[in-house]
Amino acid sequence: MPFNLSQIFGGWRRKESRTRKALGSGRERGRGIPPSSPSLTKGGGEGVGFSASEQNKSVGARGGTKSQSELARRLLIAPHISEKATMLGEGRYVFKVTGGANKNSLKKAIEDRYGVGVEAVNIVAPREKQRRRGANLGIKSGFKKAVIKLKEGQTISEF
Repeated sequence: MPFNLSQIFGGWRRKESRTRKALGSGRERGRGIPPSSPSLTKGGGEGVGFSASEQNKSVGARGGTKSQSELARRLLIAPHISEKATMLGEGRYVFKVTGGANKNSLKKAIEDRYGVGVEAVNIVAPREKQRRRGANLGIKSGFKKAVIKLKEGQTISEF
């Protein structure tokens, strides 16, 4: 699951004018999961992309395998790497997740994707905040994040 820097580190965007809101909210465009390419799906592609076996499994940093579960692909946006997230300690990981994610589905998605046992899931949903830099008024977008606590002695190799 590739992540770009804006997904990992966040940032803020310029506040949209009222005329743009009347045409359609900009929050739907460019947000969330990108549409899947037909060349990367199981049925499509003439020798382009990955084979079905490569698509289902990929090799992690320490040689372990991680599953490409559909539920995890829909719910997990990016790992949330911050000073506070790294200070949580061993066995706790923070992910940015979609707005519709709940604790039960996140637990199943993490267990399917990384093959670990999840002990607890806590969800935090910070709200949007207005930010100003000089005359420019902007919005720091709100997002939903999940703090995952793994069972004793288990780790996720991507972090």
